Amino acid sequence: MKRILYLFSSDLERNAAFPDGVPAGAMIDTTGVGPIDAAIGTARAVAEHAPDAVVFIGTCGAHRDARLKIGDVIRATTIRLGSGDVASGEMRIPSLLPSEVTCDDDLGLAVAGSIAASLNSEIRDARVSCTLGVTESDELAATLAAFDGSQVENLEAFSVAHAARPLPVAVILGVTNMVGVGAGRDWFANYRSIMHRLSHCVVATSESATE
Repeated sequence: MKRILYLFSSDLERNAAFPDGVPAGAMIDTTGVGPIDAAIGTARAVAEHAPDAVVFIGTCGAHRDARLKIGDVIRATTIRLGSGDVASGEMRIPSLLPSEVTCDDDLGLAVAGSIAASLNSEIRDARVSCTLGVTESDELAATLAAFDGSQVENLEAFSVAHAARPLPVAVILGVTNMVGVGAGRDWFANYRSIMHRLSHCVVATSESATE
């Protein structure tokens, strides 16, 4: 069986997932919040735990045209760096700078299948945009979604997936809010229940034969 390292962005989200303590025997760590700390934390965690694969579990905002609702769970397919300035044409990402990563399909499908069976719920595939901060303007949210075709926004997933290479990486996110006005307020209102829902990810995949 693969030795899977489950990563959370922070103690806040990890403890919301496991209010009674993490499951015995599960390999769990935190990365830090935001793109820079997430990359550093992922590299540290991978070096420390020496896993065979990495699964990042976190929260996200859904773009309003993505036909997602609060409480939905998504499996990331591709993850892009997101920037309002790039989307508006006022800034460009240099060609030498990696700006998109693809998650491992085999691992992602195995994890999503285990969660779906555990929750008796559909897990949607989605493209993820990773921004420097939380988008709280409806106009900017629409610009970002139109530019890169993303369905959800998250702060850490790109950094985790890039820093964990060449290991297979899966990203599972729960929708806590809509991207735009009120995003921060709704995240705070919903992150505990969403993260507790995502705790099934660790339990289900730890018990399944993801070989």
